Amino acid sequence: MFSLYHFSLLLFAERIAYMNQVGVDVQLISYGNNNPQDLPAEYAVEMTRLANDEMAEKIALYPDRFYGLASLPVADVSAAVAELRRAVTELGFKGAQLTGTFQGRFFDEAEFFPIFEEAARLDVPIALHPGEVSPAVIQHYYEGEWSDQVTNVLAGHGFGWHADIGIEVMRLIVSGIFDKLPNLKIISGHFGELIPYFLDRLNETLPTNLTGLKNSFAEYYRDHIYVSPSGMFYDSPFDLCLKVLKPDHLLWSMDYPYMKRENTRQYLENFQLTDNQKEQIAHLNAEKLLKL
Repeated sequence: MFSLYHFSLLLFAERIAYMNQVGVDVQLISYGNNNPQDLPAEYAVEMTRLANDEMAEKIALYPDRFYGLASLPVADVSAAVAELRRAVTELGFKGAQLTGTFQGRFFDEAEFFPIFEEAARLDVPIALHPGEVSPAVIQHYYEGEWSDQVTNVLAGHGFGWHADIGIEVMRLIVSGIFDKLPNLKIISGHFGELIPYFLDRLNETLPTNLTGLKNSFAEYYRDHIYVSPSGMFYDSPFDLCLKVLKPDHLLWSMDYPYMKRENTRQYLENFQLTDNQKEQIAHLNAEKLLKL
């Protein structure tokens, strides 16, 4: 079984033991929040390189169990392109991860286009992971007459992170990036960060004569976005994604080390799926996408 996870400095022996316990054969690992991606260029270029090198060293100790997603110094786009190329062609990474927004800017801005262009050229996916929501958004949407702890959950892993990265995906689609890069592939966790629920609505209200795009919103989403649960083992969103997405665009994932589910394998095995669907979601889709 294959699963996406996040990289941390925990001992890999502990990580391997956990994988064996819950029935995960392979992890695709990455840096989560506090990513060196977010640093100014004068620090990010060197720090992301060091981070990727460190991850590659750890992966090399267990080459049949781990694959990596690169961190990129997005403050310097040309350096980010070069680091993505190095990580894939020299370190053997399977793509890159962008975390949240960068200094409040979404990645559909033209400045960041070369990063996606290089990913398409290399035929590797870019994973979009939630990051911190801007203080203005937190104040406007999530603060109220409740504790700071409740605000943190609302603005973070309870809702806000997911809405923010769902908006990121939505903006990429309407920017026309997939018309320019028909080979571009995006991984979106947490069952698509709310977008699958609104997919029909967005498709209906954004016709091509309004967007100027070649295809419908839903076509781009179904063709270019690969969705995983990120440990959200909830029946309702899983059922929805099975209904609205292509069967070869669903990947299985936990959210280690942030969330440690003991039923990572059992949940999928016990869900009402055909044997072929289980094989696709458990590993075949990932093997094809990532060329494992």
